[in-house]
Amino acid sequence: MSAQTVLTRGSSALLGLMWIAVWGFSGFFLSYSTMVPISVERGLSSVTGGTLLLVMMVSVIAVQPVAPALQRRWGPRRAIGGALLLMAAGHGAAVLIPDPVAGLLVTGLAVGCGFGILVVLATAAVPAVTRPERVGRALGQFGATTAAAAAVGAPLGLWFSAQVPLETFRLVAAAAVLLALPVMRLVPSRSTVPAGTTTQATTDAAAAPAAAASGMDSPAGAGAGPDAAHRRRARASGTLWSGLVPVLVPFLVSMCAYGLVIAFGPGGQTANPALFIATMQAAAVVGRWVAGALTDRGNPGAVYTVGIVMTVLGLVTVALAQPGWVLAGCLVLMGLGVGAVQSASLVMSFARARSRGQASVGWNMTFDGGLGAAGLLGGLGFTYLGSGPTFAGVAGVLLVASVPLWLRRR
Repeated sequence: MSAQTVLTRGSSALLGLMWIAVWGFSGFFLSYSTMVPISVERGLSSVTGGTLLLVMMVSVIAVQPVAPALQRRWGPRRAIGGALLLMAAGHGAAVLIPDPVAGLLVTGLAVGCGFGILVVLATAAVPAVTRPERVGRALGQFGATTAAAAAVGAPLGLWFSAQVPLETFRLVAAAAVLLALPVMRLVPSRSTVPAGTTTQATTDAAAAPAAAASGMDSPAGAGAGPDAAHRRRARASGTLWSGLVPVLVPFLVSMCAYGLVIAFGPGGQTANPALFIATMQAAAVVGRWVAGALTDRGNPGAVYTVGIVMTVLGLVTVALAQPGWVLAGCLVLMGLGVGAVQSASLVMSFARARSRGQASVGWNMTFDGGLGAAGLLGGLGFTYLGSGPTFAGVAGVLLVASVPLWLRRR
């Protein structure tokens, strides 16, 4: 098979992955954004709703480390298809369970587990079907697609769930997830690169451009032959945590801030929170797309730093601003920053991890861990402190969490 044929099929596969991401992420955020409001509507407290949201996110995180093993056993197509079916079944199960706590818990666990498998396998597949010199751009495009799906799914779910009976809302959410299935034929039926075999060169080739852009030594530059490959693997193992942790910790806090806006919404009782949520998420789509392209042209660490600063400024101003145009502008700033943080941290994770699967697992677990922490932190912070101190406090934590990244700029 010619290289051109491989790239053509890869392009089709990338489009298929983006279509799957549209409906998979929409289905997830339909549940994420409505977990707390539905809990309150059904007589539960916001703390209980936040706890149920945390349980859903814990299920997302818990299943992600085993996602690569599921792919090796079933192949990408069957594993991703099974994840989508599990998410749809989770939405449908809520219709059959009358108890509010049990219904929300079952939905959260099923949707969370399916989503956890989906995001790991879909994200890891992007570099595998992309030219090495365009990995950052492809990840930015894929990330912008997922951010756009969240930008539509979260506020639409918040609005739609208040307009129709809960049963109707759940059935529509299940149908939305199932819309991803028609393009499953574009996903490879088995892994293009078997894990743990002679794929070190492929992995190194995919990581080399991002590593060079981030100022790191490229694994491919360590020489040739078995001894060089052994040294590369040993160096990757020894620097895994020291390399990834400074990248992922500020990303974790940023996703917590992102989740606070989506799950609890700014604006109080004087404006429609869905409009403000949509504003932030639309800006995040733009930020992620632009930042993805910039990481191919320059230093992802610099893009990351700009994103962190914009996120902090956005959080502080959101904490102080009154509902209206000023608050919307603050959320635009925060959304652009969060989008840049997402793209830059993902590129840096692929550059520093030992494999695509490992980078995808680590990054997605951090993403979902931040969203889960937002459920618990928001439930407590908004109840006992108020929205302003909660947003300002997260801004301070983000600055502190970024210090190790800035101290290890290499």
